[in-house]
Amino acid sequence: MKFSDFHSVYCRLVLALILVVSASSCSDDPKLPSQLSRVPEDLSNALVEVQGIFADAWIGENASFSLQQPNSANFLAIRGNVPGISGNDDFRTDLSVSIDGREMTRQSLGPGDFQVFAPVARGDGKKRVELVFSRSQTLPEGDGRLVGARLAFAGFVQESGARDIIASPGIELGNGWGVIESLRNETFRWVENDAQIIIESPKQGAATISVLVEPGPGVGQSFVLKVLDSTGDLVGAQFLQGRITAHFTVPLKTGRNEFQLHVDTGGKRIPSDPRILNFRVFKIELG
Repeated sequence: MKFSDFHSVYCRLVLALILVVSASSCSDDPKLPSQLSRVPEDLSNALVEVQGIFADAWIGENASFSLQQPNSANFLAIRGNVPGISGNDDFRTDLSVSIDGREMTRQSLGPGDFQVFAPVARGDGKKRVELVFSRSQTLPEGDGRLVGARLAFAGFVQESGARDIIASPGIELGNGWGVIESLRNETFRWVENDAQIIIESPKQGAATISVLVEPGPGVGQSFVLKVLDSTGDLVGAQFLQGRITAHFTVPLKTGRNEFQLHVDTGGKRIPSDPRILNFRVFKIELG
C-alpha cells in the first residue's frame, strides 16, 4: 500500500471515530423531560426548574415547573393525593392548572387520590406549568408545612378526547370555551357566548350535533340556544329550559367546518364569580 493510500485510510478512520464520539456525547446531553413519572426523584432534575414543591413531593399553595410538550400530547395530566387530616373531613380545595400563564382547568378536590386532565393544543416546546390551590392544610405531627397535595405524577400524555366534554371523534373545540371543570363527578365547560365547534368532514353532507347543556345564572332558567355558521348565518335554534340535550342538524362542506353556540340574551353577573356564566356544556356528540 502506498503511503498516500495508507494516510487516506487512516484519516477516514480518525474522522469516523470523531463522529462516533461526538454522536455519543450528544446523546448523553440532558434533555427537558415531558413527564415527572418518578416522583420524587424527577424533582431533582435542574432542567425542570421546580418551585414550590418540596423534595418529598409535597406541593405548597403555589408551585411551578417546566416540561417539554411533545407534539403528540393532547392533555396535561396531574395525579396526586390531598391529605386526609383528622378533623378536616369536609375539606375542599380548588386546583387551578395553568400553562405559560393561561389557566387550562380548575377542579374541586377533596381528601384522597385525584387525577386532573387539562386539554392542550397540539405543538411541541418548553412549557411552564403552574399549580395553585385555593386552600391548604397544615401537615400534622409537628411538620407544620402548608400544603395543597402530594404530587405523584405530572406530564404531557396522549389520551382520548372523552376526558373532555367531547364524547365522539370528529369534533374539536375552538375559541370561546371556558376552562374544563369537574364538580361532583361531572365534567363541563362554561360559555359566555360564541363557543366554537370545529368539524372536519371528508365530504359534503349534513351531521347532527348533540349538546348536553344547562342554563346558567347569566341567562336564568331558560334561553334560546342558536347555532351559527362561520359567516354568522343561523343554521339551528332551540328553546331550552333546564338541563337538556339539544340536537342541531348542520350542513357540512368538505374540509373544515366552523360553528358557534350563540345566545342573544344573558350577560347577568353574580357576585361570587367574575365570569359571565350564560350556560355550561357537559357533552358534545356528532351523529
